[in-house]
Amino acid sequence: MIRPTFRVPALPGPSLALAVLLMVSPVAAQQSADRGTAAVEGDLFTIDDAIDLVRVTDPRISPDGTRVLYTRQTLDWNDNERDSHLWLVRADGTDPRPFTSQEGDGDPRWSPDGRWIAFLRSTDQDVSGDDEDDQGGRQLFLIRSDGGEARQLTHHATSIQRYAWGPDSGVLYFVAADSLTRAARDSLQAGYDAVFVDEGPNGQRRGRWSNLWRIEADPDSATEHPLTTGHRIIDQMAVAPDGRHVAFAYRTEDHRNDAYRSEIALVDAGDGEIRRITHDQAPESDPGWSPDGGTLTWMAPDTATWTLDQGNLYALQLATDSVRQLAPDFAGAIGDYGWAPDGTIDFSAQVRTTADLYHLDPRSGRVRQVSRLEGVVGAPSWSRDHARVTYELSTPGVPGDVYVATIRPFRPQRLTRSNVDVEQKDLARPHVVRWKSSDGRDVEGLLYRPPEESGWKAPGALVLEVHGGPAGSFTRGFDADAQVLAAYGYAVLQPNVRGSSGYGDAWLRGNMRDIGGGDYEDLMSGVDAMVRQGVAHPDSLAIKGWSYGGILGGWTLTRTTRFKAASLGAMVTDWPAEYGPGFHFDVARWYLGGDPWSNGAFWRERSSFWHMENVKTPTLLFHGDRDRTDTPMQSMNFHAALRHFGVPDRFLRMPREPHGFREPHHQRTRIVEELRWFQRWVRGQRHWSAPDRRPTESTDQAASDSAAGGGRR
Repeated sequence: MIRPTFRVPALPGPSLALAVLLMVSPVAAQQSADRGTAAVEGDLFTIDDAIDLVRVTDPRISPDGTRVLYTRQTLDWNDNERDSHLWLVRADGTDPRPFTSQEGDGDPRWSPDGRWIAFLRSTDQDVSGDDEDDQGGRQLFLIRSDGGEARQLTHHATSIQRYAWGPDSGVLYFVAADSLTRAARDSLQAGYDAVFVDEGPNGQRRGRWSNLWRIEADPDSATEHPLTTGHRIIDQMAVAPDGRHVAFAYRTEDHRNDAYRSEIALVDAGDGEIRRITHDQAPESDPGWSPDGGTLTWMAPDTATWTLDQGNLYALQLATDSVRQLAPDFAGAIGDYGWAPDGTIDFSAQVRTTADLYHLDPRSGRVRQVSRLEGVVGAPSWSRDHARVTYELSTPGVPGDVYVATIRPFRPQRLTRSNVDVEQKDLARPHVVRWKSSDGRDVEGLLYRPPEESGWKAPGALVLEVHGGPAGSFTRGFDADAQVLAAYGYAVLQPNVRGSSGYGDAWLRGNMRDIGGGDYEDLMSGVDAMVRQGVAHPDSLAIKGWSYGGILGGWTLTRTTRFKAASLGAMVTDWPAEYGPGFHFDVARWYLGGDPWSNGAFWRERSSFWHMENVKTPTLLFHGDRDRTDTPMQSMNFHAALRHFGVPDRFLRMPREPHGFREPHHQRTRIVEELRWFQRWVRGQRHWSAPDRRPTESTDQAASDSAAGGGRR
């Protein structure tokens, strides 16, 4: 399994098995009969509050620490998409402003000298793409950091996938898919478009090799130079401090279940000579350089094989070829990291239900916690001297904003206020709860108690939510789905069952060879604890989950009839049948073990599809038509079996959608239909209907009012 990653939550967007609600009556007495029958604006979080959230992401601090770039995404409901623009704000919170005017700009990066900003922009260029996920002509642009007109730097034959500055600010390196010959393009257009599965760069769909290029940072005289050629697919990269080498992570095939073949290599920026660094069965990623260029670092679960692990940071001394693990005793899940000029490392990491900033001394292995924030830190970016850091922060009461902080001492300052109206709502505040599982193990989770205005009275209705993964986890970031349910008077329990990240490798491995065993017991013992504590009424229970949450949720329905309703998305129901079309490496290696032939009885025994005669719970199903992680056929089978056994169900297949829904109209449909299902089967409101969507302002009407933090913390 690739190491678990955490991101700052914003809109509902569930996740997967290896690879992720509402208007209410103002009167409590009307809870059981009248709630949700009219669109009454109030202090509670609504369906459209969830859909309309402004997202601010990918903050990038200038090398001198005085300015911060970030991407601001707003909803365009009529076009069923989200518009993104680059914004710039001073590090003291003043002068927030749009930095580029064209919709779709993203991935900004400062030049090392701070004079230029590079970014990717969609163009009308005819790229030689042939797969359905081609980015549509995204090219590199440059703009002076003090403003002016952006100028196109690359005119590459294919879209730019990722890029990095050279240390002297004079060149950039980029990765792009190899272009097709004119003959190959003509052949495809003529219908000779068979996909030779798992051959060449193809996986289960058409793919292409990608390579590394160099270009001068001068739009007037820039020339593209290939740095690598050949049959490889390049992912992340990092340029050495002296600019003489580029480290990159790559694979030599695109088989979906063979990510362990990812390796690290170095390419000489002058003559293109390649030196392979790793030769193992573990997936390496995220290369980085020490300031003196003598040490190369990367993330991997192990130095030999693909173990179930939260991810470790390894360092190679290039002079001696010796490799060692940094921070071997750190129990958190490491996220982004960066080398400081003094040879230390700053990084973000999730520990239990929060994510913070940490500082590592590679010589001693000592880790010091830098921040102690009640939320989830993501996408940190450090100034050249690492005296300042910018980051995203999502908390239970703030959907996600950009902050900047000094590191010693840690003094944060908020730079954006992107969803002020949401912060003024009567939001549910999640509390960490703990209980004993059936085998005596301690389990932790989050409990959302509905706001008083929702009319909820304990014991009341409770939704058990199961996270994705299995190596996902629930954290104390903003959770729009939970807030919507809470506004409608549902308590929400989110257990971090065995197999979750953020609790150390032993807990992460807790459901190895046992998916649907101990993790199921962790869920149900949590429900029992909520009933004993007077939070949940035993006759008003529902369950929901996406990906692994849908998998374990579907399995749960075969084991108990306690739930009155279920909402499950992107699930797997029949493990042997998913072996070919879906992602199965984690299942074969860890969660079930073996394969459908050597361990077939167990694969079938832990498949919910083969126990459908036990399911009595009315079930709502969702699946994206383009989901290649957990394939749509799996939900179709569950739906067909429910119909066969006479269990009430609905199945919504979403066109164009992958594993997590992207289109705003589909996101709103999912939220509305899930709530409708719970209202009907938990509360008996057969004719409940969601409020009509309220008219919305233009996407940028209130931008300047809500974007700045005004220097407030």
